[in-house]
Amino acid sequence: MIDEPRTYRRSPVQFILVMGILIIFGITILRTLPRDGYIALIPFAIIIGIALVSTLYTMTQKTTLSEDGISAQSILGEKSLRWGEISRVSGRRDGIKLHNLDGDVTVAPSPQLPGYEEVVEWIGIKRPDLFNPQEYSEMRRGVSTLVVLAIFGVVLVGALIAGGMMFFYSSNNLDVLLPLIFIIFILVVVFAVAFFFQPQSLTLEGKSLRVKYLFKEKTLLADEIASVDLRFTQNKNGKNYFVQLIQVNKKKMRISGLSLGLPIVYLTLKNWHTKNVAGGNSSGRF
Repeated sequence: MIDEPRTYRRSPVQFILVMGILIIFGITILRTLPRDGYIALIPFAIIIGIALVSTLYTMTQKTTLSEDGISAQSILGEKSLRWGEISRVSGRRDGIKLHNLDGDVTVAPSPQLPGYEEVVEWIGIKRPDLFNPQEYSEMRRGVSTLVVLAIFGVVLVGALIAGGMMFFYSSNNLDVLLPLIFIIFILVVVFAVAFFFQPQSLTLEGKSLRVKYLFKEKTLLADEIASVDLRFTQNKNGKNYFVQLIQVNKKKMRISGLSLGLPIVYLTLKNWHTKNVAGGNSSGRF
């Protein structure tokens, strides 16, 4: 039960700092321009304007939860839904979007807000029926996987061709090849982590979870999983969420990149685990 409305937003201090940096940057650039360079101001003003509007939109986003429903607000306006009005969910990457029956009202909490994982938990608590394991019995990666695979193949082949040409036409073959070999090695490692060691699909079959990789698959029973958690890593671009399965033997499995929004994957797996594990418990973090 949500005793009092909970609001999730960025710190006002963070907003002031970002806006201050943009203003200082703009003034610095203006002082370097010649007084008669009015034409140069046009693209500069457009870039600064886009940056200011984008920052204002991002920094003013907020999500509010109450016992009655959920709302998301930005400078573009506010959208709200009562918990009982939510008819279905959709999502891409780390996001989740809540739809009413007519489809004319949607609420989409920002994944970059502090406490987003708590928002996801409350959505699952208030409307667990939206994350039915039978409805989402099969979850797989989308076409983006094939696109990235094709791009990687083209880049790798191009790098090999370029390396071969440099090797034959350069007088100092080893010095030329070493940087290229290093780049190819990095590409192979990134590809391996992204595809060989990441699940390509999940299939829920009764008390079993079948996890398929590119070249192998494994099956886990609900009782073999100790917890289902929503976690994230932080980098300069913000938060990157993933689902972590912790097995009874302490092994961990990281799930991300499926075509469904990650919160949908997480809440579906959590519901499946709660229903099928002995004792009927699955941990959720607040």
